[in-house]
Amino acid sequence: MTCSTWKPRYFDIGVNFSDSMFQGFYHHSTTRRHPEDIDKVIDRAHLFNVKRMLITASTIKESEEHFQLCEKYPNNFTSTAGVHPCLVAQEFYHNEELADDYQDKLDHLKSVLEIGHAKGYVKAFGEIGLDYDRLHFSSKIQQLTMFKKQLEVVASLKHLKIPLFLHMRAACDDFISILKPFLDDGSIERGNGVIHSFTGTEDELRKLQELGFYFSLNGCSLKTEENLEVAALIPISQLMIETDAPWCEVRKSHASYKYITPYPNKFYPMIEAKKPEEVEEPVQEPAQETQKPMKQKKKSPPPKQQIKLHELLPFPVIKQENFEKHKITTNKLIESHQNPDSIDYATGEFAYPLIKSRNEPVFVGNVAEILCKVHGITEDRAIEEFIDMVYENSCRVFKV
Repeated sequence: MTCSTWKPRYFDIGVNFSDSMFQGFYHHSTTRRHPEDIDKVIDRAHLFNVKRMLITASTIKESEEHFQLCEKYPNNFTSTAGVHPCLVAQEFYHNEELADDYQDKLDHLKSVLEIGHAKGYVKAFGEIGLDYDRLHFSSKIQQLTMFKKQLEVVASLKHLKIPLFLHMRAACDDFISILKPFLDDGSIERGNGVIHSFTGTEDELRKLQELGFYFSLNGCSLKTEENLEVAALIPISQLMIETDAPWCEVRKSHASYKYITPYPNKFYPMIEAKKPEEVEEPVQEPAQETQKPMKQKKKSPPPKQQIKLHELLPFPVIKQENFEKHKITTNKLIESHQNPDSIDYATGEFAYPLIKSRNEPVFVGNVAEILCKVHGITEDRAIEEFIDMVYENSCRVFKV
């Protein structure tokens, strides 16, 4: 009998590594709760086969700063470049009117896109689009204007064939009306891109499918039973997956949570723990008759586990304000351990902790499991084909 060597491969196409949570700052606080831990988050993702990640930019500044992240963590991820619809007012407007330097900013964005593409850092243009759920950030007219103008930027670079990373919330008809002319005249390639974090209705799905783009889903895409019904209608050949970390986790209150099973499983294969080093017992010389038998020292029992593990994955989970307390507890456990050299720091109670309510790329396998279940895919071979196809969809579009 031969053993299968198949392992899942995941491409998390939406990670916000420039978010302050990965620097240890939460809820706009200036008090750091823990050190920057992107390296720990990347290592944990790799441990569970997240082979590739795409970090998403929301402003021109972020688009440019992501070059530094790509340089600091080479071969770990690539990036997008573009201005999020909710931030176009902040980026391009002054007192409700287009700022005098808006064209200069668009030219700068174009330059960032060209340079980033040449360096191999930028793999998509975005995230751009429309978001009518949050018009308090940018008005409808501001979003429509800048969506079109940003599409003109990428259309002017048609020869680079850069995919689109698109955002659409409650704006389906306007979204299509802005995009379609670019597709019809060929200045933007039909289907070359993805509508990320899709949360639309069945009717919206049908309309958007005519544009030929892919659809990427995360925890926010899988909140309700209606969401799950729509997700089941997306052909696997059009699917991608993402976490949108540190946001959009799959929560216990979501309709999709019931489909997730705890580690280990097909989506999160067992990680072999570090084996304790064998220690030879010293040879005891026979005691002389005149000597009293030596008393054997009793070994103290291993310390009881004081660290709570995540309900789904083999890592500690803590509140961000308890990071230092957790560190002290862990150090005490290590000091009292019978064989410190045998400690497994990759998984289990001594692993780097997950931060409660902060999403990470390692959770992208949960999205894959949910989508398999809603598509009625349960057999091992079919699951393997599903995961492989979704991974290959992303690699093909983003040319990695």
